[in-house]
Formats: sequence, structure tokens, C-alpha cells
Amino acid sequence: MLSIVLQATLIEFLSTPNKLVGIILAILGFALSILAKNITKVARKTDSPSNKDPLYLILLAFALCLIMVGMIITIF
Repeated sequence: MLSIVLQATLIEFLSTPNKLVGIILAILGFALSILAKNITKVARKTDSPSNKDPLYLILLAFALCLIMVGMIITIF
């Protein structure tokens, strides 16, 4: 019985467009944060880019912004 109540609220929660957009933005930010090192390797054409590489830091900052905006949209 409890699962029926939880499914109804979860479906209602995910059915609003702003919640879906927020979740998608957060997932994209998380994926970008994981792939930032590989993107930097391809862009710089090196085997091991530095953690202080500006491109790497910009990608991580952009990923963090996507995650934060996604969470804010999801909450409100």
C-alpha cells in the first residue's frame, strides 16, 4: 500500500516540466564533470593534462554551474 502512495507522488513529481529540465541539467553537469579530463586530453592532444589546465578548470566550473542550476530548478 505504501508503494502505491509513493509511486503516485513520484509520478506527479516527475510530470512537471521544470522538474524534468532540472534533472536533465544536473545529469548533464555530472556527466561533464566526469568527462572533463578526457575532453581536455583530446583538445590539448596530450596524454596527461595538468589539473591546473585552464580548459579543465573551465569545464569543471561549467559542470558545477549546470548541477547547481539543475538542483535549483528542481527544488522550485
